[in-house]
Amino acid sequence: MTLADPAVGTGTFLLGVLRRIASIVEEDQGAGAIGPAIAAAAERLFGFELQFGPFAVAQLRLLAEMQALTHRTVPPTLRLFITDTLGDPFVEETHLPQILQPIGQSRRDANRVKRTQPITVVLGNPPYKEKARGRGGWVEHGSDGREAPLDRWMPPPEWGVSAHAKHLRNLYVYFWRWATWKVFGSGLNASTGLEERDQEGIVCFITVSGFLNGPGFERMRDDLRRSASEIWVIDCSPEGHQPDVPTRIFQGVQQPVCIVLAARTRRTDPETPARVRFRALPEGRREGKFTALADLSLDNAGWRDVPSGWRDPFLPGAAGAWATFPLLSDIFIYDGSGVMPGRTWVIAPDAASLRERWTRLVRETDPVKKEELFYPHLRNGQPGDKHIRKRVVKGLTGHTHRAIPVIDDRGACVEPTRYGFRSFDRQWIIPDARLINQPNPTLWETHSARQVLLTAPEDRAPSSGPAITFSAAIPDLHHYNGRGGRVHPLWRDAAGQHSNIRSAFLSHLRFVYGHPVGTEDVMAYIAAVLAHPAFVSRFETDLVQPGLRVPLTADARLFDEAVALGREVVWLHCYGERFVDPGAGRPARSPRMARGEGPTISAERGIPSAPEPLPDEIEYDATTRRLRVGRGFIDNVDLRVWAYEVSGKQVILQWFSYRRLDRTRPVMGDRRPPSPLDRVQPEGWLTEYTTDLLDLLHVLGRLVALEERQADLLDRICAGPLLTGEALRAAGALEGEGGLTPAAADPDQADLFGFGGS
Repeated sequence: MTLADPAVGTGTFLLGVLRRIASIVEEDQGAGAIGPAIAAAAERLFGFELQFGPFAVAQLRLLAEMQALTHRTVPPTLRLFITDTLGDPFVEETHLPQILQPIGQSRRDANRVKRTQPITVVLGNPPYKEKARGRGGWVEHGSDGREAPLDRWMPPPEWGVSAHAKHLRNLYVYFWRWATWKVFGSGLNASTGLEERDQEGIVCFITVSGFLNGPGFERMRDDLRRSASEIWVIDCSPEGHQPDVPTRIFQGVQQPVCIVLAARTRRTDPETPARVRFRALPEGRREGKFTALADLSLDNAGWRDVPSGWRDPFLPGAAGAWATFPLLSDIFIYDGSGVMPGRTWVIAPDAASLRERWTRLVRETDPVKKEELFYPHLRNGQPGDKHIRKRVVKGLTGHTHRAIPVIDDRGACVEPTRYGFRSFDRQWIIPDARLINQPNPTLWETHSARQVLLTAPEDRAPSSGPAITFSAAIPDLHHYNGRGGRVHPLWRDAAGQHSNIRSAFLSHLRFVYGHPVGTEDVMAYIAAVLAHPAFVSRFETDLVQPGLRVPLTADARLFDEAVALGREVVWLHCYGERFVDPGAGRPARSPRMARGEGPTISAERGIPSAPEPLPDEIEYDATTRRLRVGRGFIDNVDLRVWAYEVSGKQVILQWFSYRRLDRTRPVMGDRRPPSPLDRVQPEGWLTEYTTDLLDLLHVLGRLVALEERQADLLDRICAGPLLTGEALRAAGALEGEGGLTPAAADPDQADLFGFGGS
């Protein structure tokens, strides 16, 4: 067999292959057989590398290893090439100066291998770079009338996921496409020069995990199922996005990582989907994961089969009781993305900073410096959709609109408004359509004092804390926990007259429970059942596959109990601005714990303000129940409040990180540093920061106190009769506005109307 690493780096994977060959040969034939076996294998190992530095290191390492294994003075010839793997294999390098001819020859030899050499196995760790449009070479663009290989993975418009296809423009996806083109039969036969369509082989990469379930990758998964016979998936990041560094396979990679092995045998039927199996490495430190990998084989226990639909995620499907619950998304008519500002300076924890940032922007007279301050979105190095010369025809509903471009604006800042930046973190934003890349106008048009916005993760599952959160303010794209998500509004209009809950669903619940069920009742029920840690822990194994489901009780008394509890949950998440009912203990103000139970500013020392600079540290002392913020203290803080998190994000730490002195974030990869306007912030701790922090501590304290009741309620709901998703669909309750509703209470039709087992 032949093997290639298309992004060889410093040669780690090829070294591993050589050592594995030596180990197997020595065990089977004896130490004396290692040398000839390595020499023979060297003829069938190929490595491609774009950068000369790593290429030189790989050469030295591999030569030294082969010399040690073969005991030869002159080691076997290496088949390493300095080349762009993604480059056009059908082009000849002819226009290089004499001094670069060795590189030109390497590229020509590499193209010959890419064009004609059959490859049995491709493995490695290809580079990861999102927003890599234009960097995929021949794989992305094709050449001389030949179709670009990536086109094969572009979803057709009728699939309805074209908006997500942009995520295919990632370097690791380009390498996946090159590898499948080369191994699974779209390469050229070396002897005939014709396309070989029935090759067998293996592609095995360790990459980030987005393609396992992202909607933009549906055509990629479809093609892999048609091209391969069997596929194995290993989740290397069960902790989710941005896990603790000691748990990461690659310490510098904060995205979830997976190993995927796709194998094709001869006579693979493209109309029979490949069998896909999945397993996750144990949570915890990377050393434990390496141990698990060393003990792993493709035929031992622990693999779970994945649904076989052509476009289905490469993740285990819903099973057991979980599979019978209706999807959260099926209950709502509309859900969409939150606001994507595209520049961080338009958001701040205090409105005064935003006004000062705007003032500095409009006072800048140099257009180049003004553009730098504005921080335009770049496309191919040029300002993209929003820039200082951009005219925006329509503003954001409810806020001042400026028809002139920013470069000509000398007016005051559009008045900042509250913004749902992260779960439980209310900040401020300049509601100016010229400054926000993707404002999602629907959210602004439907916003009012009645609107409640549920946010939930989309392409990943919750890992801890509440599975959903709520906001009274328009939320950020990353509101849930700093990583994507979907927004489910309560109402489809600002007046609160058109429910975003399916009317057929509401009518069906009225029939089942025997009393009216309103839009707010359903939102409150969902809050009571999903917005607490016990939901996530109970369904931990089911949540491997993203997509929240709602255990929906068929018991009217349990439903009513959940509604009463959920109204308090929403009221707390929204800081007392929604679901107000003074008679039920929910006044129209920031929630407070009972006197003596909540946090208090330390009599010893409060958090000092200017001229003392902003603090940079926050700590908690569990013994004294004291929260230290810089040199100040807040007393009577529960440990559970301090530790409260939303899918790995510790809420208080995250909240403080946006109000500390050093608010910088590490610049990942080759991304640009943020605008200099980001550095405009208060000189010292603001009184409103203290108020906001106390509000947060009271809210979290009351939520923690509700968790036991929510967990008990969930247990009783799951133990009783449930309304199944299948039966709800059969009754038309999950259809659009024209969905069917039951006409009569016929006891013989109970299953039709959604009653199911626990």
